[in-house]
Parts: sequence; C-alpha cells; structure tokens
Amino acid sequence: MTTMQSLSLAYLKVRRLVDALLWNSAPRLEIGPLNIRRHDLLAAVPLAMFPPLILFHHFVASLPWTAWLLGLAWTVISASFIGWRAWRLIRASNIKNARDYDRRAKFDLPLEYAASESLLAHQRRQRRTNR
Repeated sequence: MTTMQSLSLAYLKVRRLVDALLWNSAPRLEIGPLNIRRHDLLAAVPLAMFPPLILFHHFVASLPWTAWLLGLAWTVISASFIGWRAWRLIRASNIKNARDYDRRAKFDLPLEYAASESLLAHQRRQRRTNR
C-alpha cells in the first residue's frame, strides 16, 4: 500500500467519524463509562492538544514556542475541518429536504400552495433563465 492510499484511508476514517458525530441524532454518546454530550465531544476535538501540552509544560519541562505553534495549528485545522463537514452536511440535508418538498410535501398543503416550489428549485430555474 502506498503512502497516498494510506493517507486517503485515514482521511476517509476521520471524515466518517466526524460525519457520524455531526449526523447522529442522539443528544448523548456513551464512550466506555462516560456519558458525553455529542456537541461537547466535537467542540473538544480542536482543543485536544492543549491539555497534554500544558501538563508537560508545568510538570516536566518548559516547551518551546514551536510546540505551542503546533497546538495552535492543530486547533485551526481541526476546527476548520469540522466546520467544513458541518456545512457540507447541512447543505446536503437542505437539498434533500427541498427535493422532498417538491416531490411530495407541497401536495399535502392546501391547493393554493401546490403550485409553489422550493427555494432550491427556484434558484436552479433562475440560473437556467439567466444564461
């Protein structure tokens, strides 16, 4: 297995884990004996590098600024990745709900609303007519 394949597999595993945590409807997750709120776990991921750094800094030896810079880089990268995945999942959910409205839900409404369309369908139609 090449390095790129192993990086790709690692990325897919991390992405699936983040997506599962974001998409899970359960408000709490049981991880071993711990009962953790789902959003607290996601919020802790970007900050996960700092407690070990602080403990090492106070009890073992003073850390150079590069260690703190790596911790800050981890925080920015992981928070950006989680935010990007949340944005993608919200967007996918909105598209799915708009298509469901156009196919099924609008016909359950009173007759004057049956001719309406979702915002997604309206935006798509506007793009086609503006070309």
